[in-house]
Parts: sequence; structure tokens; C-alpha cells
Amino acid sequence: MSDEIKIDYKELTDRLLSGITLKTVSSTPTTTYGHGPGGLFSAPGLAQPLFSAMTLPVMGLQDALPAYPSRDANPLYGIVTGQTATTGDEPTGVCDDPPTVGLTKLCQTSVPFGRQSRQSRVYDVDRTGLLNNRSDMTDLRLMNNPFNQVSNTNVPTLPGNPAQMAQNEFAKAMFEFAVGWKRDFAKELYTGNPTNNTAGGGRKYYYGLDLLINTGYRDAESGVACPAADSIVRSFGSLDVASNGTTVVRTITNMYRNLKYIAAKSGLNPVKWGISMSWALFYELTEVWPIAYHTYRNVITTSPATQTLFNDGRAISEMRDAMRGNIDDMSGQYLLIDGEKVMVILDEAITETVLAGESFTSTIYFVPLTVLGGTVVTYLEYFDQGLSYEFAQQFAPGFYQVTDGGRFLIHKKPPTNFCVQLLGKTEPRVVLRTPFLAGRLTSVKYTPVAHQRDSFTDSSYFVNGGSTSRDGVFRSFFTPTA
Repeated sequence: MSDEIKIDYKELTDRLLSGITLKTVSSTPTTTYGHGPGGLFSAPGLAQPLFSAMTLPVMGLQDALPAYPSRDANPLYGIVTGQTATTGDEPTGVCDDPPTVGLTKLCQTSVPFGRQSRQSRVYDVDRTGLLNNRSDMTDLRLMNNPFNQVSNTNVPTLPGNPAQMAQNEFAKAMFEFAVGWKRDFAKELYTGNPTNNTAGGGRKYYYGLDLLINTGYRDAESGVACPAADSIVRSFGSLDVASNGTTVVRTITNMYRNLKYIAAKSGLNPVKWGISMSWALFYELTEVWPIAYHTYRNVITTSPATQTLFNDGRAISEMRDAMRGNIDDMSGQYLLIDGEKVMVILDEAITETVLAGESFTSTIYFVPLTVLGGTVVTYLEYFDQGLSYEFAQQFAPGFYQVTDGGRFLIHKKPPTNFCVQLLGKTEPRVVLRTPFLAGRLTSVKYTPVAHQRDSFTDSSYFVNGGSTSRDGVFRSFFTPTA
């Protein structure tokens, strides 16, 4: 047909791409290699077994929460908060109208996705696999892979074996990528705040538990206050648990008792709570809990002088040790509250404020995990990156992959000649469906004999040392001729 439209696809492509700068890999490598000149593990005579002193954070609560895929950018979660009062006068005669019952009230909440991403360093593929000479050994063995000591639910599943990070460059690259990801996003479960989002949306924070376990709830559509949805939030006033055992036992017991009361009266039993706190606080708290638990009612009685208290030292020590569970894998911890063993979740991602004299303050979180005998009410959601992957495959096949059931999207940047790099992203959020069954006890002070080593680089108790490379150490040989 003479009217047929002919399309020059090359011209169309050129026009579509005009003015667009493709994000390719930098042409300058930014990494330190494991072997070869300047390689971190290239020292002649380096013994085969390597032992790691690195500690990675235990994120107890995040590891305990299930994670589900979602496609909803603005979900609405409903909480029936009550019913308005009955109106009208009582009838005088038998045929008069009685008062009219009130209306049900609903409070809707909504939480957005966050956006987390990290990238590897830039690698020269020609440089990987290079050795100095026969003294540069690739049979080194990392005897205690730090990733084997903790759960890694918030880290993308990456190819390669981190335990081989001293043997080949790819394993070293993936090891460094995973360490950075695990540490950088660990605290966000508690501290996440969307007010810290970057202007262009490249970095987004979801609502952490410091905001979700809170008072001042309001309806997502109308902005009307919903006090029935509020959590129980109290301050311990920076009192030290060591010298305020009675007060801390009474406070925690009362908060838990009130949460249980709400659960029972609202028909949500049985409820499973996890009390999340820092490792150091828990061990200081269990120093005083057994004796205070057994005696605090006697201490506050109206006539303590007329009573003689007898305590079994062995029984108190056994109670303390039993509550501490297994210190090695941080499992089995609990507090005895009103005769009930309430699970404690040790979490190193909880913020600690450093005070003078080796003292600290942090927060204790009461988190409802399930209600009605198994219905999950606190959980993680993530945007299903599998949908992004399917779309990307149509435009850039081979440059993307998805991991962990759609939780993470990995992108291989277009290479610049022989320079390569990858990055990953995820869009998560934490959902708390029953904030009225949650609580926070803030400003709890504790003074351990000495604080434990910290896993976060911004902590004054973080230690590392050593070098990132051997640049300048390896001797250059003389040229063959003068």
C-alpha cells in the first residue's frame, strides 16, 4: 500500500536514547583485591587457617518476624476502635421510642515501603585471579565464617561462598557486600523514619517500631485521632535497674498485665508477645529480677517492719540462670512475669545511648507477634521484585536477577570494557496490625561492669584494626636490564 508507514527502528532507538546517560561502570577500579600485587591475602608465608575476630549484629526481632510479598504502595489496615454512645431519652410509655444505639468506629492506618540499596566496588576482570608468584597461596581457609554465627534474613542471597573470601576475588567481593548490607540496615526496624527520605526517592525509610509502637494514632484518611489504637508508652526516667529492682519489676509487670488485659477484653487471646531488648540490658536486668520478683510486694507493703523475709540464694541464682537461656546462640531467654515465662528477644540493633561512667540507656519493646493462637500481627512486607525483574528482562535481558522469593533485585551494571560492578535493592516495610497490644518502656538505664564489643562501626565499642591492602608492602623487582 502506498500509505504504509515505514519505521526506521535504528533512528527511533537513537532518538529515544538521545540525551540519556547510561549508568555504566566506572572505568577506574575502586577495590582492593585479595591476591596479586598489594593483595590483602598475598603475604608470603601466610598460614593457611585464618581466624575472624569480626562480629556481626544479632537482629533477634527481625529474624523472628515473617516476611511476605506485597504489591500495595498504600495499604489500608483497619482497627475497629469502638462505637459511639447511645442517644435519646428513655421511653415513658410502653409505645414510646427507646434510645438509639451508636455507630461503629473504624481507624485506618497505612505504612509505605522503604527503599534500601547498596553496590559493590568496581572490579577489573583482568586483575582477578592474578597472583604475585608462587608465594601467593589461594588455599587459605576462613575457619569461623562470621555469617555462620548469626541469621542473615535481611541480606540478599548472593552467589559464591563467603567462607572462600580469602581464596578468590569473587567470594571476597560478595563477603564485603553482605557485611555492608547487614550492618547498614540492621537498626532500621526500630529507628526507621520517612522524614529522612532523600529528595529524589533513591533512599526511603519505612516506619520503624519507635514510630509504630506509639501514642497519637490517627485515621489515615480523615486524620481523626484514634486513641483506642495507641500503644502503651512509658519512660523509666533513666533510673538504673541495678538500684531500682522493685520499680523495674513493677513497671514491666504492670505494662505486660495491661496489655494482656486489653487482649483478653478485646477477644484476641491467646496472644504471643516478644519482649525485645539489648543484650547488655537483659543481663543487668536479670541480675536483680529474681530477688525483686520474689520480694517486691513485701517491700511496698504498709508494714514491712513487722515481716521477716527469707530467700533461698541457690533458688534465686537458679531462677536467674534459667531466665538467661543459652547465651551462645541467644535463645531461650525469658522474664518470669506473674508466674508466666514471657519470651525475651535479644537484639543488638536496638539503639543504646552512652552515658558517663559506663552507663547506658535504651528501650524495651513489647511486640505482639501473633493473636488468636497463631494469626501473625507483626511482620515484614516487601515489594515483589519479581515483577520488576520480569519487566526488566524485556528491556535489558541478562542484567538483572531476583533472589529470596522476590525480596531483592540484583543489577549488573553495563560493563565499561573490563570493569564490572553490581548493586542490589529491596523495598521493605514493617507492619504492626495491633499497635494497642504493643508497648515501649524508654530510658531504661543500666551499668554493666564493661560493655561488650559492638558490631556497628559508629559505636565507641566497635573495634577492628589491621589493613585493607598490602599496597607499598610488596617489593618491586629490578628490571631485567639496567
